[in-house]
Amino acid sequence: MIEINLARQLQRQVSPHESSWLVCWLVGVVVFMGFGVASWWWTKSLQEQVDALLQEKIVKMQALVRIKERLHNVESYNEQKALLMTSVERLSDQEKEKAWPVALLDGVSRNVGELDIWLERVQLESRVVELHGQSLALEDIGKFMEALENDRIIMSLPVVEILDRPGGEVEAFSFLIRFVWDQQVTT
Repeated sequence: MIEINLARQLQRQVSPHESSWLVCWLVGVVVFMGFGVASWWWTKSLQEQVDALLQEKIVKMQALVRIKERLHNVESYNEQKALLMTSVERLSDQEKEKAWPVALLDGVSRNVGELDIWLERVQLESRVVELHGQSLALEDIGKFMEALENDRIIMSLPVVEILDRPGGEVEAFSFLIRFVWDQQVTT
């Protein structure tokens, strides 16, 4: 019996190159899919980093806004503090200015003491002080001026005018003592 295999003729011959093409094609598909998965994974990780950086930027911007508000509050506080300090200094200066005439009068009254002097007028204008008065003895006027100098009421060279006895009837001398009062020293 002779067998004829007709199917063999219908079968196609597989060349050795054809199987390598199939393997190359499969490797290419795997490599392409690997690149696709790798690029998807890399893109996703980059997107996560971008999202994290954006979130960090938002948090830092909010912190920056809070810091700017605090800085503005501090600047406002410093401006108010400066205004308040200026007001306090002005009030303090006014209080000192009110106290200076009182200190002058106190010093003058303490130094009249036992002397035969009476004051008719004490005038303080700006820093110029004029003491108008009368005395029974010229020596008492000198002692009065010396006492004022020792008490640091007169700090500059005073101008003294002694007027003659009016008409010779009264034995009192009229006098005028004028000096510049250094208010800073007595406070």
